[in-house]
Amino acid sequence: MRLHTGAYTQGFAFIFPAVALFGVFVFYPAFYVLYAALFEWDGINDGVFVGLGNFHQIFTDDTPFWISMRNALYWAPLTIVIQMVLGFLIAFLLEIRTRMVPLFRALFYLPAIVSPVVIGIVWQRIYNPFGGLLSDIGRATGLKFLAFPFLADTQTAIFAVIVVNIWQWMGFSMLMYIAGMKGISREILEAARLDGISTRQTAIHVVWPMLRHVHMTLILLGVIGTLQTFPLIYIMTKGGPNHATEMLPNYIFQQGFILQNMGYASALSVVLLALSLGLSIFQVKVLGARFSFGAGR
Repeated sequence: MRLHTGAYTQGFAFIFPAVALFGVFVFYPAFYVLYAALFEWDGINDGVFVGLGNFHQIFTDDTPFWISMRNALYWAPLTIVIQMVLGFLIAFLLEIRTRMVPLFRALFYLPAIVSPVVIGIVWQRIYNPFGGLLSDIGRATGLKFLAFPFLADTQTAIFAVIVVNIWQWMGFSMLMYIAGMKGISREILEAARLDGISTRQTAIHVVWPMLRHVHMTLILLGVIGTLQTFPLIYIMTKGGPNHATEMLPNYIFQQGFILQNMGYASALSVVLLALSLGLSIFQVKVLGARFSFGAGR
């Protein structure tokens, strides 16, 4: 009994530092934000208790919040699906048709390791209708629509930023698919070739269904990444024009650190946390068990 107690105490001593750090840097801040969400508070002076008033305002009288939700609905499917398709195509072509794989891997993956701040500044200049790269190409080739102020128009701004996000993270999807393809037996691909299956059919009907675990991982990371998008939008548009590119993290930053409405920003953070947890659980428990992405068809 004494030996068992000693082993238990020793095991607890090993995990205590990790538990303590988790409590200080994760558990306590989360509950503090939940507590602050119940107050009308500027972050400096004493707050005024409003109960669920902040949450009531979010869901009933906060147009920018619903715009950010609409933008998330644009952002998630467009970025996730297009990144997956392009990443898979590039990975498949590199693995099947190209000998200079390391060089092209590095070139396609390079944007993913560049700071989003740098990427935002560069693409802001590219989109500039007065002397930007796109406008110069448009004037030189007669494609005048390329000189359109994409980031200044409420109808096109969010999609212009989505294009940049796809370009930035397409290489990450490619790398994930390349890693997944390394686990596919070459005998399977050789059998498909001997059976007369074309390269396109091999990609769609053989390789794609066998990468289900990669699909699920990219979807999960994409959904979480959508709810955490901040630096790219902040650098390129700051959520404008007229909240057209507003995402929830940007709106939280604006409310908390620019408008000094920390109580309301805390309530928005709680909503963001609930959305992240809910979507992650749904992904793992429901989609992870049932999606087959064409396997068995």
